[in-house]
Amino acid sequence: MANAIRIVLMFFGLALALFGIGVDYLLPGTSPGLNLPQLLIIFAGLAISVVAYIFRRPTFRRGLVAGSRRSIMAAVLVTLITLLALELLLTLGGMSVYFQGDGAIDNIPPERRSYCDEAGCRYNYDVVRERCADGELSGRYCTVNRQGFADDEDFVASADYAERIRVLALGDSYTHGFSAEVGKSFVETVEALNPEIVVWNAGIIGSGTNQAVASFELLAPILQPNLTILGFYWNDFHENLVPIKFRFEVENERGQTVFLRPFRFDAWDNLVPIDEPTAIHLATHGVYPPANEIERLLGSARLGTLVLRLRDNIAEIGKAERRLAKSVELTRGYLRQLRDLVSSQNSALLVILIPGSHEAETESEHYNIAIDLMEELEMPYMALNSIMIADEDYAPPPEGHWNSAGHQKVGALLSNCLQVFVASDKLGDCEHVVMP
Repeated sequence: MANAIRIVLMFFGLALALFGIGVDYLLPGTSPGLNLPQLLIIFAGLAISVVAYIFRRPTFRRGLVAGSRRSIMAAVLVTLITLLALELLLTLGGMSVYFQGDGAIDNIPPERRSYCDEAGCRYNYDVVRERCADGELSGRYCTVNRQGFADDEDFVASADYAERIRVLALGDSYTHGFSAEVGKSFVETVEALNPEIVVWNAGIIGSGTNQAVASFELLAPILQPNLTILGFYWNDFHENLVPIKFRFEVENERGQTVFLRPFRFDAWDNLVPIDEPTAIHLATHGVYPPANEIERLLGSARLGTLVLRLRDNIAEIGKAERRLAKSVELTRGYLRQLRDLVSSQNSALLVILIPGSHEAETESEHYNIAIDLMEELEMPYMALNSIMIADEDYAPPPEGHWNSAGHQKVGALLSNCLQVFVASDKLGDCEHVVMP
């Protein structure tokens, strides 16, 4: 009878461990990936199986009964001393704990500098103007029109627009003009070199192609552009994973504005909403708040931190590849949608493939994927990685965008292309432009 019970316990422990491993695939609404409760279930199941197997051996049972209490206490004491010594060594080595103290982001402005709605995200004109007047903002941050875009003129069609060439620029921080002096971004350079042409800058910092689609739908009926320019940077793939309404504004300890997104991705890259305090904790510490008291206790110790980081590393296996594949598929859909919308407005479309400083004169995986998408969707594009120079055309870290010289180099190239387009109505004659 005793042996039967031990055998049952062995199989029960193994079943419990397997349940802990595969619970994500058995219970509805759960996210795959080994979290702390699952690890505890797995370890508990294995412990039950191991103990049941050991106790089925008669010699071990007799030895255990005959063993002295002093030996057990000695084993416990040695274990505790070893754990304390390891914790001390990790502390002296400067290892940080998983859950640290209060972070740098601790202020949510009552009036936010940007807002999001069905037409995408834009800047709040009244709030920006007030902060600029008070000296809280300056420079390019104060370039915003009443429609909430980074342009010094309002987007209102005038009577002479029908006789003028009209250009709509879409994109993220590069198109916005980040890191360039006011008046020297590539869009502003095009505008300065071609005063007879109407240029609207709809670049939004931290946005993706989905934002470009929303901005085009909002502005194209008003402007009716002859040419639409999309600035595409490699992180647009990641930005396109997120609905454009998913972001809010906070300030860090230096008074700088930081845009956060109240969501997380589960292990299958499904978008899961989270509250703003959780998003702030994640941005500050790089980890989510503890899910329970056990996780909090583990994360407050160095040894426990090793366990939690091992869990995170296991959960990250294969995630980057899956997320990239999903972002490429979403980006393909947004690019196709933008292409068709532009065509329906009888506008030409030119995509500027923007290289980062690490891609200057080279091609990264993301850059090559972007080229493949342009070829597949037959979208004209301008490849700039062969002409940009990392040491000359980019601002130093942490900004890393084009500096004023880089922006002006691209602006001059685009200006020449625009003149060719006006003269021949053909983008294929432009330098560095590829017509798939």
